[in-house]
Amino acid sequence: MTRKNRILISGWTAAGKTTHARLVAAELGWTYIGMSHVMKEFTAIKDLRDWTPQQDQLRRSDRSIDLKADDHLLEVVSSSSSIIVDAWLQPWLYRSSSAIRVWLDSSSSARAKKCTVSYLRDQNLMPERQAANIVHDKDVFAREQFARLYGIRFGYDPALFDLRIDNSTYIADTSISASDAGIREFQPVLMRRLEFLLESARGGEE
Repeated sequence: MTRKNRILISGWTAAGKTTHARLVAAELGWTYIGMSHVMKEFTAIKDLRDWTPQQDQLRRSDRSIDLKADDHLLEVVSSSSSIIVDAWLQPWLYRSSSAIRVWLDSSSSARAKKCTVSYLRDQNLMPERQAANIVHDKDVFAREQFARLYGIRFGYDPALFDLRIDNSTYIADTSISASDAGIREFQPVLMRRLEFLLESARGGEE
């Protein structure tokens, strides 16, 4: 069995990919890299937030941005080990069996709450309905963009992913305290599942 020394985390908008990928990397002592950081470089948008609507506007008008960013990240993943990757498409694009592929599920309502809280963390107030519209529009854009560029039908694929795990129930309301509590509660659940998969892979090497 091939050694599993990469974890690729995907999921829809505001599913918690970045937050939990960073926490997993910290707990395992592995390197974290996220597509949001890479995309900032390729869109040249200077903003403290991981994502802005302007990024997607640029990506609509110039599809080569996605292609270049995906190729760059794929090169990093291919040449690295002990790495946690938070990126929409890497589970499809990185074809080696050396990765554990994780689909992070979250309901539309939970993702709207998380989006609202993300803006609160930046000291920006946003109605949850508006956040829900942002999440929906970004989902639609991602689905259409990935189908155009790669012919990928973005979403959970049981033939591709090693783990599907849902964190919808871990955010009680649209407050930073509720979000932090949910993150603390969900992270050990995710880690137990990942550690089981890592241990199972190590056992297969013997």
